[in-house]
Amino acid sequence: MIINIFISFLFFFLSFYHWYSHLSTQNLNIKSLEQKLSNAFFNYAFMLEVLIFMIGILLSIVLIGFIGYVASDNLKKLSKNKLSTTFCLVVTWAALLTATMSLSSYFYPDLFFSHPSLGSELTLVASLAFVLAQLLITTINTKRIKIMVVTVVTLIAAPEIPNLTFQENTQEKKMPNIFIIGIDSLNQNEINSTRTPFLYDFINKSTYLPHSYTHVARTFPSWVSILTGDYPLKNKARLNLTNFDRIDLTKTLPYYLNKAGYKNYFIQDERRFSNIDERFFFDQVLGPPATAAEFLLSKLVDLPLLALTSKLNFFHYFMPHLQNNRANWVTYDPRRFNKEISSNLYAVKEPVFIASHFTLPHWPYKINNQTTHLNNNYDKYLQSIEMADKQVSHYIKLLKNKNLLNNSLVFIVSDHGESFARSEDIPNHNHNLKSLNLAGHGTSIVSNSQYKILLTFKYFKDSTSANLGEFNNNLNYALSDITPTILDILDLNVERKFDGNSMLKVKEQRDMPIESSLQPMFNSKGTVDVNGTIEQNANLYEIDSSGKMIVKDELYQKAVNSKQRGVIFDKWQLSIYPEHNNEIYITDLKNHNLYTYAEFYDKNLRKNLLNKLCQLYSEEALKANIEPCLSLSYINQIPRKVL
Repeated sequence: MIINIFISFLFFFLSFYHWYSHLSTQNLNIKSLEQKLSNAFFNYAFMLEVLIFMIGILLSIVLIGFIGYVASDNLKKLSKNKLSTTFCLVVTWAALLTATMSLSSYFYPDLFFSHPSLGSELTLVASLAFVLAQLLITTINTKRIKIMVVTVVTLIAAPEIPNLTFQENTQEKKMPNIFIIGIDSLNQNEINSTRTPFLYDFINKSTYLPHSYTHVARTFPSWVSILTGDYPLKNKARLNLTNFDRIDLTKTLPYYLNKAGYKNYFIQDERRFSNIDERFFFDQVLGPPATAAEFLLSKLVDLPLLALTSKLNFFHYFMPHLQNNRANWVTYDPRRFNKEISSNLYAVKEPVFIASHFTLPHWPYKINNQTTHLNNNYDKYLQSIEMADKQVSHYIKLLKNKNLLNNSLVFIVSDHGESFARSEDIPNHNHNLKSLNLAGHGTSIVSNSQYKILLTFKYFKDSTSANLGEFNNNLNYALSDITPTILDILDLNVERKFDGNSMLKVKEQRDMPIESSLQPMFNSKGTVDVNGTIEQNANLYEIDSSGKMIVKDELYQKAVNSKQRGVIFDKWQLSIYPEHNNEIYITDLKNHNLYTYAEFYDKNLRKNLLNKLCQLYSEEALKANIEPCLSLSYINQIPRKVL
């Protein structure tokens, strides 16, 4: 028995050593990771998570050792001890390791050790057949071996244990269930009847507000705007992984709904840069860990032994970083994540609030075992949108089958859009402004592809669509309008003023602030310096006492100061770019034209737009050195301690 566990350990160690020695040839940003985790080994929560993961590794090694022991012992017994122990071990482990590598390559062809020859059906069937044959002849063996086989089979076949927090209770449901369903990085121009049939149909049968925006085109700030009803300026979530100490978590939708008798749940399949958790007054959070350790441990999925054992439900509790984790795309399967959701959701008699976010369209625009990995990014992105449409459709059917939609309010939104630095991702202009047209999201505020979002919702009463009232879809709306709208529909009296407004009560255009996220670095040619940007951002983070990655307090304001800032009013957007010596741009959002401030034809309008921006950002005009605002009289009248 010991020799088999030793061989199993040796296999793990050698594969780990070979993988680790080749890290420099992989695009894993290891230097960046090391900087992010610089204080990890002095963090209790981080080390505890690593310890639990290591227990999972040890159990994986022991499990394969058990299988090797049973198989080799059976082979020896079958030969009536005519074959030597060494021969049985060599034959058994040759087949077992081949089967392990073959299974890993078959299920996960993009892993470091995967290879088409190993994942071929011939190799897979031959190696598995030999190992299974050795295991199946256990009936001729001793009772002790049979017990071990039963143990191994139980671990392999153990069903997923459902979460028991969704239990029937004696309360009568009086208020509707609330669902906010988010889709990451969804470019509005790609929604159509062919590519996204479910979303297209939902939009046409629901309230749809086509002129809707996010304030910051990043997931965490967008979701905090959704949950607080406030601009990032007020709620302080202006960067991904903002320290929660900056945010008043009692001024959130989950808090208000909890007070009204709701059970609150948050679901997200990738939480690496949006670490919303129970502190937002969610009773349960479903998804991979939103911890600093996830950055490190998720990379170990490249090891064949862990890739396979983490697929088993039993090991998911030790190594949740490796499966159902969109950030770990090489093993992510949206169907499995939907099954995990299904096993955790039940109809209850009390109202529930479930906020869910699906991140398939996020970079790198691919998941496990897809055939289009070699296509360009845009083609992969289109395929990921199609998969996201199916995933959300399945999720809605799941809610319906569990009787959660009978009386419910359903929002489908995107946290932000996505740009591919194409000509259509930026307004028309007559200037050589390459650094304005950047790919991704949160990188350039004049890119409508990044900041325009999906906002559509429907009220189900007795499983049929009910009328909520009239909405003016010619007006502008934002993610910060969602919380006030829900509270208005529920008629919950919250005694505070939100930046956003109930969409039922918006009657005229409003000033809406937008801002960029962390700015990429540019080289002398005016193009993005990828390595410099990674290096810069790596220094921005540290690990807090709960094991979460957060922005360092001493660098938070510096990062905020560097933001591009803008204001949207009616069909106009004014934007200030600090990296362009505070150049001001004005966008005609309706006709998709971009002007510099100096060339814009309406001097009164451009002055009014600048005043609107400077009023919105007046409290930080001096601190952030927003030069176009510093000369305005009302800015100079603000007390210095406020500035």
